[in-house]
Amino acid sequence: MDVEENDFGEKGDEYSGCWDVDFEHIVDCTSEFTTNEVYRTPLHKPVEFVDAFPQALRSYIHHVKDVVADGHCGYRATAALLGYGEDGWVQVRGDLLNELETYSVHYSALYGSENRIYELKHSLAYFGPDANFDRWMTMPDMGHIIASCYDVVLVHLSNVQCLTFLPLRSRPVPLSDCREIAIGFINRHFVQVFLKPSHPIPPIATNWDRYREPWTTEWATPYITRIQQFIYITRSTVITRETIASDDD
Repeated sequence: MDVEENDFGEKGDEYSGCWDVDFEHIVDCTSEFTTNEVYRTPLHKPVEFVDAFPQALRSYIHHVKDVVADGHCGYRATAALLGYGEDGWVQVRGDLLNELETYSVHYSALYGSENRIYELKHSLAYFGPDANFDRWMTMPDMGHIIASCYDVVLVHLSNVQCLTFLPLRSRPVPLSDCREIAIGFINRHFVQVFLKPSHPIPPIATNWDRYREPWTTEWATPYITRIQQFIYITRSTVITRETIASDDD
């Protein structure tokens, strides 16, 4: 997640097409769309990407790297951050689908229903070109799955919502061995974010503490001070909790 791009690879995503404006609708916007047209997000310059993040965080961003905007952008960013290259998005979709199916009981409890698991499986199970809105990545949903599938600390950043995701099951590793990656969500598009060393880190997604295995506690310990720093500098200007819109919103 720090300056060097390919230390451990990279990954991430939010909603390769979610409206990033309404606090109660920043995550799951699928039910609000009825068109089958593919939305292609416009390309932006790296400087514009940095300026799209909360002002308090911009000095901690080393650079932002774009990916192709084809409905797979969240998975492309994740694949690149993990070291697979953008074209590894197919592998990432498959890995996350396997993670979700293998631990479906655990994730059903976390997401609150088997129906939500079905929706997420449907979203992941597409390996063709130009993904429609129902195949886009969603955050914070995919944050837990990515962190747990690849045993990484995943930082999700946007101008509205910022969260950190930790593995739900694996045993903690020393901080020096920990893989950290960061993804950004800008104008309905996911990008790779490279942060400077010792940067502030967003609060940990609340469902991690509720549904993690007991032996995972120490994943959070090394980040306490940096989380406090994040809260101090952002001063409640961004959401740092998991907010998921209901299907009938």
